[in-house]
Amino acid sequence: MRYKEEPEKHVGGIVTLEIYRVNRESTNPKPYMQVYKVNSSECGPMILDALIKIKNEIDPTLTFRRSCREVRIQR
Repeated sequence: MRYKEEPEKHVGGIVTLEIYRVNRESTNPKPYMQVYKVNSSECGPMILDALIKIKNEIDPTLTFRRSCREVRIQR
């Protein structure tokens, strides 16, 4: 997973997460990158917080392990 911050007029800004995904149930389970944009002022400071926001509000098919908890979004 990669992320980058984009400047916004409000504190926090938009964070772009590029997530490596695989749909194993597909007839063609080829890996691909999917891009999500999250307003970092609307979630906590951890990457996990952004992933939870994506899963709850943008894409409920996203799955992940919670062991990524220690990585912080730079503000």
